[in-house]
Amino acid sequence: MAPGLVSYPEKCTGCRFCEMICSLTHEGSVNRKKARLRVVKDGIKNDIPVVCTQCVACGDDCCAEACPENAISMVDDVLVVDEDLCNGCGTCEKTCRYGVIRVVDDLARKCDLCKGDPMCVKFCPLGALKFEEPDEAKYLVVLSMLGGK
Repeated sequence: MAPGLVSYPEKCTGCRFCEMICSLTHEGSVNRKKARLRVVKDGIKNDIPVVCTQCVACGDDCCAEACPENAISMVDDVLVVDEDLCNGCGTCEKTCRYGVIRVVDDLARKCDLCKGDPMCVKFCPLGALKFEEPDEAKYLVVLSMLGGK
């Protein structure tokens, strides 16, 4: 597996700084709803930074497979959205069982690793996100903590 974003939920305090820096980097404004990753609650007190950059073998629930415009594909080991092809239909968002892709301003948005230099990692004050070779088992455990849709 290529390097990707790896979550360390035990370090996350829910400050959501990762969401803020993500939206600032990609959208030019601080708006957590436009972030390409998200922080979710697991139960009462655990916050989990959640992002999907690599294919996690979702099978029939795969956002790339569901996209009628073929706007989602692997580029240099990263699952990316081609904004020129995306029509904003929301099929990918409805299909994703982890809720890590969403339509904002009529375009599908998901993490693109900031072209190999993820800002969320640089600015996370507690190291809850790292850019490293993911342990596939841990990656799937973190995603499964969301319980799917």
